Amino acid sequence: MTTKIKTSTVSETYQVLQANKHAIMIDVREQSEVDEAAPAVGVFFPMSKINPETFASECKVRKDQPIFLFCRSGGRSMRVAEALANQGFEDLTNVTGGILAWQAEGLPLKNR
Repeated sequence: MTTKIKTSTVSETYQVLQANKHAIMIDVREQSEVDEAAPAVGVFFPMSKINPETFASECKVRKDQPIFLFCRSGGRSMRVAEALANQGFEDLTNVTGGILAWQAEGLPLKNR
């Protein structure tokens, strides 16, 4: 079975994260990018440190958990989603537009 990777806008993602306590957003950007601006929701786990085979235990997520992947604009997060799908993750969503769209929509950012 092949996992179909869904896509979601930043607004749709934010609404789901507010409503579903099991859903998680993972920001796969690098530290320098996160230092500039980061969503107020989600966790940071840089793409450069992701090993798809050990990701579930390292990031403390289940393979059937709703996972939203987030980056600058959607490219890197889609590559991570594809790698995780190949490892059996079942509920993956790529957040289109990334931090650029998040900021444009005026969604909450972490205080720096």
